[in-house]
Amino acid sequence: MKPCIIVHYDEIGLKGNNRGFFEQRLIDNLAEKIKIYGLNGSISKNFGRFKIGLANFPNKDEKDSWKKVLDTTFGIAYYGFGFQTITEGEDESLKEAIRFLAKDTEFETFRITTSRANKNFPMTSMEVNHMLGGTVLRNFENKKVKLKNPDIAFYVEILGKHAFCYAGKQRGAGGLPIGSAGKGLVLISGGIDSPVAAYYMAKRGMNLQFIHFHSYPQTSQKSVDKVRQLTQKLTQFHPYLKLHMCPFLEIQKEILKNIPDKFRIIFYRRIMLKIAERLAKKIGAKGLVTGESLSQVASQTIENMTVIHEAVEIMPILQPLVGFDKSEIIDVAKRIDTFQTSIKPHDDCCTVFMPKSPETRGKLDEVLAQEKKIDVEDLVELGFKSIELEKITIE
Repeated sequence: MKPCIIVHYDEIGLKGNNRGFFEQRLIDNLAEKIKIYGLNGSISKNFGRFKIGLANFPNKDEKDSWKKVLDTTFGIAYYGFGFQTITEGEDESLKEAIRFLAKDTEFETFRITTSRANKNFPMTSMEVNHMLGGTVLRNFENKKVKLKNPDIAFYVEILGKHAFCYAGKQRGAGGLPIGSAGKGLVLISGGIDSPVAAYYMAKRGMNLQFIHFHSYPQTSQKSVDKVRQLTQKLTQFHPYLKLHMCPFLEIQKEILKNIPDKFRIIFYRRIMLKIAERLAKKIGAKGLVTGESLSQVASQTIENMTVIHEAVEIMPILQPLVGFDKSEIIDVAKRIDTFQTSIKPHDDCCTVFMPKSPETRGKLDEVLAQEKKIDVEDLVELGFKSIELEKITIE
C-alpha cells in the first residue's frame, strides 16, 4: 500500500482537446500551494484524476494542513485520503487498505462503493463491495452496513494494475484552476460585494489583480488598511495578489467644483473605470471586474450602469453578482471569511462625498454634456500616474 490523496475534478473533464492545459494548470497551482504550506507530496495524473503521493498516511493535524490547500484550490471537485494498492493476482492489499481506513475513521454505519475502469478485474463491483464490507464487519465490532446516508462511505476505484481506496469524499473548491481564464482587474472597495465578486471570478479561473480608489487623508487610514485586509483574506484562494492603490481625492474635488450634485456618483464611477481601463491595458488584463448588483444602490440601476460603463472601451466588464440578492452575497462573504472585515466601519471615497439626492436614471446625453465642464483626460492621467503597487501574499 502507498498512502496518497486522491483528487478528482469535474468540469476540466469536459474540456476536450484543451483538457491537458487545464490539468497542467491545476497541477502547477497545487504544487505551488503545497510548497507555500510546507507540505510534501508528489503529484501525478492517473486516469482522469490526480494522485498526491505521501511518505506516510497523515494524522489529524497533517490532514488539517492538507485541507487548507485542497479546500481552497479551484479546479478540485472532491478528494479523499487513502491508499494506492495493487490489483494483479490478489485482493489482500485492498483488504489491508480498508482495515487501515476503518481503524482511522470514527463511524457506526458504512457502505463500500466500488467503480471499475479495469473491466478485466476478476471481481465485479458488487463482489468487491461484499468482500470489503465483510472485512470491515469481521474486524470491527458494532459496525453496520447502511446503503443510504451512512456515517462513512469507503470508495474503491479499480483502474489498471492498481486501485485507489479512500474514506469519504471531501468537497473541494470547484470551478477552474486560476490562470486558465486570462487576467482580470478587480475594482475593490471596503464593502461586502467586491471581494465576493473577486472570489467568483477566481473560481472561474481568472488570474486577478486589484485596484482601490481612496480619498486619504479625507478618509481615514483604517479605510485603506481594511482593503489590504480584505485582499489578504482572498490570498487563501489566490496566493499572490497585486493591489494597486489610487489616490482619488484631488479628482473628487474637481468633480465637486464643476459637476452638479446629482451627477457626482456617476462621474466618480466613470473616471474610476477609465483609470482602471488604462491600468488593465498596462498589466495585460482582458476585462474589469466589479461587485455591482442590479438596483442595490443608486449607481447600480440599469440606466446608471449603462451610462457609467459607456466611459470605457475595454470589454467585458464582468459583474458576477449582478443578479444576486444582498443576503446571498452575505452568505458567500461569510463562507470565504471576508464578511466580518467588510462590515467594519469605514468611510470610502464615494460615501464621504455622497450627494443628498443622487441621479438614479442617468441619461447619456446629459452626462456627456456635463462632462465637457472638466478635463477628463487630465484627471485620468492624474489618477493613473499616482497609482502605487502593493504585493499581498498568503500568510
